[in-house]
Amino acid sequence: MVKLIAKSFVRELDVALERWLASERFDAQELRAWASLHGWEINALEDRKLIVRQAALDAILQELIPEQSSYRFPTPLDPLHVELPPQVLESAHAAWRENAAHLNYWGEFYNLLIPQAKRRQLGQFWTDENLANLMTCWLLGKKTQRLTDVGCGAGNFLLASRDISPQTALCGIDVSPLLLNVTLAAHYTRAHSFLDAPTLRQADFLDENVLAHSDAAICNPPYTRHHDIDPQRKDKLQNSLKAHFHLDIPRQGTLAFYFLLKLIAELPTGARAAVIVPMQVLDARYGKTAKRILASQTQLVAMIHFSPQLNAFHQVDVGATILFFEKGYARGNTFRHLTLNVIPKAQQALELIQSQAQGEIQIGAVTTRAQDDLLDTPKWFSFTANRSQEPLSQNGIVVPLKHLARVVRGIATGANDFFTLTDAQVAELQLHAYVVRTIHRNREIQDLHLDENQWQQLAKAGKRVWLLYLNGENSIEHPALVRYLAQGEKLGYPARSLIQTRRVWYAMEKREIPPIFFTILTRGNPRFILNQANVRPLNMFSLVYPNAAVLRAQAVDELWALLNSQFSLARLHSVSRTYGGNTLKVEPRELDNLPVINPLALSHELRVAIQQSVSNFYRHHDAKLFQRDIDAVITMALSHPIGSPVQNELALQLQLLETRELYASSE
Repeated sequence: MVKLIAKSFVRELDVALERWLASERFDAQELRAWASLHGWEINALEDRKLIVRQAALDAILQELIPEQSSYRFPTPLDPLHVELPPQVLESAHAAWRENAAHLNYWGEFYNLLIPQAKRRQLGQFWTDENLANLMTCWLLGKKTQRLTDVGCGAGNFLLASRDISPQTALCGIDVSPLLLNVTLAAHYTRAHSFLDAPTLRQADFLDENVLAHSDAAICNPPYTRHHDIDPQRKDKLQNSLKAHFHLDIPRQGTLAFYFLLKLIAELPTGARAAVIVPMQVLDARYGKTAKRILASQTQLVAMIHFSPQLNAFHQVDVGATILFFEKGYARGNTFRHLTLNVIPKAQQALELIQSQAQGEIQIGAVTTRAQDDLLDTPKWFSFTANRSQEPLSQNGIVVPLKHLARVVRGIATGANDFFTLTDAQVAELQLHAYVVRTIHRNREIQDLHLDENQWQQLAKAGKRVWLLYLNGENSIEHPALVRYLAQGEKLGYPARSLIQTRRVWYAMEKREIPPIFFTILTRGNPRFILNQANVRPLNMFSLVYPNAAVLRAQAVDELWALLNSQFSLARLHSVSRTYGGNTLKVEPRELDNLPVINPLALSHELRVAIQQSVSNFYRHHDAKLFQRDIDAVITMALSHPIGSPVQNELALQLQLLETRELYASSE
């Protein structure tokens, strides 16, 4: 309802603002700096539209902040002097009145005015109202005297805190004066008084010391990538944190990483913190430092993360976790680990944290873990609450993939637009002798296998299915090849970052044709693809080369089938980079550790059953039935000792018989 009413008002607002888009006042230095801060181009019409929208919002907010308020932040938008007609102002107030029950209507309205993609530069992301309530309820459960939000944005945490605890002193800082005005307007329009308004400052937490007198801190930090951080600023942060923790601080850390470490460094002993962080802050390579500091200098109370099917942070392709902790290490401490399928009400989640419940629950799963164990856990999110890092089967039925195959990344060309070619380009340029088959985009193959016919269809559709595959030792004499390479040199390809590291700029990485390849980055459809078209995939794929034992046993198809089972696919999240929703990224070294059923350890009967399922798949191309068959085989395999015959095959035979009947009915 908020969006429906607000969208109607946004259309009305844009019409009223058109005359400001060509304003000469955009030349003002402060406006140019404001645009740059957001990563916008001051002369781009779409970005000007956003700036004018912000100025209009600020004009509305200024009317909502009472004159008696101690705060009212000037913004770089003021030189535009945007004035809104009375009817537009009335529409703004009407839209607010229709949505007054929401925690933060003006914050949601800001999100509607400025799309998520345009808020990325500052790492501005919206915190769900239920999550804000959960985090503040836990923090304020200890009779908190002073709570500080170190990156308050539009003020959701401060608003939720004021609703829960009128007597707690609230403080917030943010780099955006506009968002501070949003926070103030939201506070006053919720019928709060001047006396209980939060204390706000326009400042950057990474440059300020603000927590010395706080007994609680809360934060949903900016999700800005490390290469977007100014190098000099990064040096300053590293030196400061290294001096405090006496640890090397990796340069690959994101702003969220630095926010977490600085918060721990500044927080007084015994103070509480509730912090949202991207999972990669803890599970990426650079996250080892954050994990070590958390495990050794805080007392974890709870760790909450969300199932892959739940995107708790709308339009954010990053998996996030919520950390509840107190400053100061406690030997023998245990904490609660929740994996949630839905965003719960605050009271429901708090009861789970305080309870002794274990295992599956209605909204997900929960367990208790020893904090000291985390120091030996490579990936903190490689376990889930209902299936902590299960040991691999000692009898050899379940093994890491690296015991059965070698995994390497696909070919990195450094310039796909030059080194990959269509059928028509190869013919026109006369490069047939210098190309090999390839595939370079996940979306071009949605099946579990790539056969000759599918590859030919891609070629006919004009896809880039050929790779210029020179090894640097070829004789470059053919006129067509000489011309094409000269064209590449003229276009500056040899100067590209990856290409210039090569001894010969056009020499391609060598890769044998992989029997199986895997989609490194996917959204809800990870798959191991059987390579029946003899392609050499590019680096959006991992290449899987079964070892000699698998090859001798002619078990490549069986390994491929078992990799595509729910047993293995469901465990990809235990070894992968974690992102929002169903987004999954699994690098080769992570894929090495994927648990998989070892086909060489299965009984003859079970291997025959897998082979029959593979044959049925080739015939019918029904992936769901295929995976169902393989899952049935795995269930049977895990219920029998290694090497023993399957004494009672009834369940398996019934499953396979039912599948055959389904196949028959589809013909």
